[in-house]
Amino acid sequence: MDLLWSTLLELLTPEGGWRASLVLRIVLSTALLFGYVILLARTFGARTFATFTSYDFLTNIAAGSLVASAILGRSVVESGLSLLVLVLLQAGVSAWSAHSQRARRAFDNEPAVLVERRQWQDATLRRTRVSRAMVEQAMRAAGVLEVGEV
Repeated sequence: MDLLWSTLLELLTPEGGWRASLVLRIVLSTALLFGYVILLARTFGARTFATFTSYDFLTNIAAGSLVASAILGRSVVESGLSLLVLVLLQAGVSAWSAHSQRARRAFDNEPAVLVERRQWQDATLRRTRVSRAMVEQAMRAAGVLEVGEV
């Protein structure tokens, strides 16, 4: 039991122990980055942190990682600059994709019809590596209870 308790305490104690300066740094860096992310979203528009394509999803994952690194790391400025570069790249790719078929093919996923005329499109499900369960879950989230309603 002592081993369990000491391990738990070790997990819940930051390196160097709890200090007021550590807590203050985490609180301030979190507040600064929260405001910075809002500023970026307002400046670059709704698409900045939306998830329309797999590219957008990956951008959001990278942005989350940068924010976490800034909060827990030493420099808010370095991660903030990296986040700005990421947002600028995302805006550039989005603009390029809006004007170029080649860019759209490179960065965006083509829509796939998984259910058509109340019938599962099994070949498309296999090609896109999407299971019926995944589609049914998305349908339920949209308020659709049966394939016949699609």
